[in-house]
Amino acid sequence: MFALKKEIKTLLAKKDFASLQKLYSVDKKVITTLISLSYDKSNNIAWRSIEAIGILSGNIAKVDSEIVRNMVGRLLWMIRDESGGIGWSVPEILGEIVRNNPELCVDIAPIIASFHEEKMLTPGVLWALSRMGKLNPDTVDYAIPIIRSYISDNAIKNRCYAAKALGELGTVDDLKNLEKLKTDNNIIDIYENGELVKKTVGEIAEEAIAKINT
Repeated sequence: MFALKKEIKTLLAKKDFASLQKLYSVDKKVITTLISLSYDKSNNIAWRSIEAIGILSGNIAKVDSEIVRNMVGRLLWMIRDESGGIGWSVPEILGEIVRNNPELCVDIAPIIASFHEEKMLTPGVLWALSRMGKLNPDTVDYAIPIIRSYISDNAIKNRCYAAKALGELGTVDDLKNLEKLKTDNNIIDIYENGELVKKTVGEIAEEAIAKINT
């Protein structure tokens, strides 16, 4: 198991998702190892693990969609588990799975959204909503009220991810609240294009405004 984890970390460091897929074909423990690497979201490896699970799930579903549905079921069990922080990265992981399997897992999106009231899960839920985007009209109906409720939240991550999510799902009605965030100079590490980068909440808000206006 140690050797497998070491190999996976090496591939993640290189952002070599194609090789991870090949590795999964010979060792199915790749997924569970990626999940175990996803907990510490202060580093690139955790975020790349989350992204990798989504990418792999999309490829797996092409061969056997039931494997992905079972994977989702196990993750939902983890998020509901009461033993501690075991499920803290699950909303982000599920968001990536839905993103890569929008038709197969469209019914999972509202379940992810329903966990937003759990404080430890709120940032992950908002992140997942931003990554899933507009799956269908229903997504907007249930996601927008949730996202809007966090746009002025005291927690920096919550309002940052809410702004990011509004960039994907929001409307011109959200521009006023996003404009208010443009002067928010609190800095956050946010995962973009395979890297954790530092941005202010205001910068994220400006990006969201630009997306809504296009």
